[in-house]
Amino acid sequence: MLRTPTPPPSPPTHLLGVLRTLWQWRKPVLITTLAGAVLSVIVSLLLPTYYTGYTSFVVISPEQISIESTFGTGNNRIQFYGTGDDIDRLLSIAESNQLIDYMVDTFNLYGVYKLDSTTLKGPVRVREEFQSLYEVERNPRDIIELTIEDRNPRRAAAMATAARRHIDAINLSLIRSIHQRNASGLEQEVTDGERRLNDLNTSLAEVRRQSGVYNTEAQSEALSMSSSAIDQRLAATEARLGAFRENGRQDSIAKLTVDLAGLREGRKLLDGQLDRLNASIGQIENMEEARIKANEALTESRTRLKQYQSVLSGDRRTLEVIEEAQVPLVKSSPIRWLIVVVTTVVTFFFAVIGVLLLDSGRRYDWGSITR
Repeated sequence: MLRTPTPPPSPPTHLLGVLRTLWQWRKPVLITTLAGAVLSVIVSLLLPTYYTGYTSFVVISPEQISIESTFGTGNNRIQFYGTGDDIDRLLSIAESNQLIDYMVDTFNLYGVYKLDSTTLKGPVRVREEFQSLYEVERNPRDIIELTIEDRNPRRAAAMATAARRHIDAINLSLIRSIHQRNASGLEQEVTDGERRLNDLNTSLAEVRRQSGVYNTEAQSEALSMSSSAIDQRLAATEARLGAFRENGRQDSIAKLTVDLAGLREGRKLLDGQLDRLNASIGQIENMEEARIKANEALTESRTRLKQYQSVLSGDRRTLEVIEEAQVPLVKSSPIRWLIVVVTTVVTFFFAVIGVLLLDSGRRYDWGSITR
């Protein structure tokens, strides 16, 4: 039994209607699309050409410009690259008005952007214009990328370099401000320590002058030896005087009597020196110990102050350059072919939508709305 082949299914009625409408309106659609393409070509050619200055860098840890890192006084391991907080601080500086104002003044951006600096909104507009051409961001590898667009390729590279250097200068000044406060505190400590040490030296000299004790250890040893020696001489003289009295030797008795009186006076003088030594030795030793401690503290403060001064006066930086800004050879914007293609496609799309809506609207009696 033979089967007759079934004909292929016909396209949907609504699709045929759309194609019929587009075919009827093909010339307006093509003309509109062509006009949009020509207009996009003209507009894209009139757009200014921009070049991008690009530089990248990483943040150095503030510990690298600390006293512990410079002089090796710390025991902990010092990080070389900055952490997330350090990167966030640098990004905040890069987006600050301080940096923008520096760029505006350095490169005369009012003249570059052809803005009037005397108007009330002039500073706001020049900042907005600069920010629209300026971008700084952190990539997934913690590298900061800075780009600036400008019509002049050399100026674009110079602006990127200047922005990076000023970001470094601002960040360094923030870190050094902390060191400067510490140094100012140490300067006050040194001044107070010198005054305290001078007061101790004055008081110690006065106590020594009044007591006659200048070296407690040496004088104690000397007085002890003198006391022992004079006691021995006293005992020997008294024994000889007693023997001569028994023998009746008057000439020797008179001489020994005089010697004995001299030794007893020496004994009294020595006792007085011992009394003064015993009375002042504790105070003098305490004051000498306090002077040694004050001198050690003053020496340590002076050393720390010199270290801070060395860190503050040295050539430091807070970032490490990964890629220097080079003069761009290829423009970054506008991408003219993309503008033309997108505009042509969008024009064709809206032209199609327009003719479909126009053709569909003809089927209705719009006048009946007002009747």
